[in-house]
Amino acid sequence: MHSVLKPLIRAALTYLLSVLAIAAVLIGGKYVIEGVKGAYSAREQLALLVGVQVEVERYRAERVATLAQGLTGAGQLPLAAIDERIGLVTRELASTASEEAGELEALLQAGPQGYAERLAARYKTRLARAVLLQELGYLQQVRAHLFALQSRAAASAELSRLLGQHRAVYARLLQKQREVSQLGWVDAQRFERPWARSPKLDRLAAEVRSLSADNARAAAAYRTQLLALQRMQSVTALAAFTVDHRQLDQAVQPLRDRLADARAAVSRNWFARLAEPLKRALPLAAGILLLALAGKAGIKALFYFALAPLVTRGAPVRLDPARPGGPAEEGGKPPQAVTLLSASAVSQTVSLAPGEELLVLPSYLQSAPVGAARATRWLIAGRPWASLTSGMALLTCVQTRHPGDGVVLSASDDGLSEIALLRIPAGQALVIRPRALVGVAADRRGPIDIGWQWRLASLHAWLTLQLRYFVIRGPLTLAVQGRRGVRVQAAQASHTIRQTATLGFSTDVAYSTVRSEPFLPYLRGQAPLLYDRFGGAGVYLYDETPGGGRQGRISRGLEGITDALLKLVGY
Repeated sequence: MHSVLKPLIRAALTYLLSVLAIAAVLIGGKYVIEGVKGAYSAREQLALLVGVQVEVERYRAERVATLAQGLTGAGQLPLAAIDERIGLVTRELASTASEEAGELEALLQAGPQGYAERLAARYKTRLARAVLLQELGYLQQVRAHLFALQSRAAASAELSRLLGQHRAVYARLLQKQREVSQLGWVDAQRFERPWARSPKLDRLAAEVRSLSADNARAAAAYRTQLLALQRMQSVTALAAFTVDHRQLDQAVQPLRDRLADARAAVSRNWFARLAEPLKRALPLAAGILLLALAGKAGIKALFYFALAPLVTRGAPVRLDPARPGGPAEEGGKPPQAVTLLSASAVSQTVSLAPGEELLVLPSYLQSAPVGAARATRWLIAGRPWASLTSGMALLTCVQTRHPGDGVVLSASDDGLSEIALLRIPAGQALVIRPRALVGVAADRRGPIDIGWQWRLASLHAWLTLQLRYFVIRGPLTLAVQGRRGVRVQAAQASHTIRQTATLGFSTDVAYSTVRSEPFLPYLRGQAPLLYDRFGGAGVYLYDETPGGGRQGRISRGLEGITDALLKLVGY
């Protein structure tokens, strides 16, 4: 009875699964987009900082080289020149302080285009200030050294002058600090926050910073002069100038920290972690693929243009050539040939003559007459090894009571399989692939003549990987199965067929191979290298649709390897 609920439930489940799939795609897409954006932003930031660092390090090397060259021989300069240079360096230090403050504001207001330039300019200013401080310190040492070389009195006077200068600067600094301490509560809070200062407070803060710097420089000059005066009794040679790279490293340390954070952000991003190994492996993978394709094409060209013509010129394989005076010719009658009793069909009826029995694979026995004797035949009598290696084992033996009773054969597990009946008369033999053999009807009073024949000296056998042939001799009737049918043709037509389609041929056939034409289908895998060719007397049979129903590249590849190994020994 037809149910109305079943299609409704199926449609509801289909729509529900569709909604869930769309939601999963949206959620997954969101994470993927965020990951890609994060990876792109992190990489962009890292590239920007790397560029800034390269520019800053280049500037640092230039400034250090210029400083070392400029201070060479400073000890031989007159005192006036040293004072002039100290004044110049002091003014440059004051200008770098104001530049750094303005550069920070410009950096905050810079857009994406000017951010790298402003950031590099900021750290260049810091490096310049660190270099100038080292230059000022060394010049003050040179100045003190020159004073020490002149006279102690002059050095003492200079110490007094520096002390007075220091006191004057310190007094002005104390006055400004008192002004700061006398600010109201609101102005004091605004003074502590640079972004909230008024112009007046900004000027006051700038004056405090400038006086603090002047006081520090005056104190340093006083201490330097005092030490020089104390060493006046034992004045030594002036040491050569050496750059203190630790101070320069401290100036650019924030940039290095930001660069390390940017690298860590790139390494933490899941998309970047996946993309980086893939980007490194893609060129090698592409090269391997190109080499594999070129190697495959080269091997195919070698087989097609060198080996295949050599093999096709070889002598054909003849398993049982006609012999003069043989049993087929003694009566003066033409020899009987292998004949097709019934064209292939989904089911076939085998009529057993008196004294005959049918050996059939159990899965192909569809029906038998009531009263027919059935038994399991483990192996074919007299041929145990050939029966076992060919797969003709564990057969069902059927014997009918009345002559002419039919046994129906049909595939029970393959809807595309069809069966054909062939008669092999006495004196004739047929090469058959065991996979196509379904059943044998023969006289039960004698053994069935089956066996194997090897052809190790044939080039056809080696290139087609078919070194052993399964041969069955008459008189008997064979039931042979093929996909969508089995076709039987006379060998005189000299047609060529695909090797995968060949199911068998009579032993008086001249079996050989020919190269497929043209080359391009073979190169693309659409045609085999060799086709089977049958000439002379006899017949051959082949599958209507070889390989029908195979699906999937992996399954075809594994099945192809298995088929090649089985074909090597005749299956």
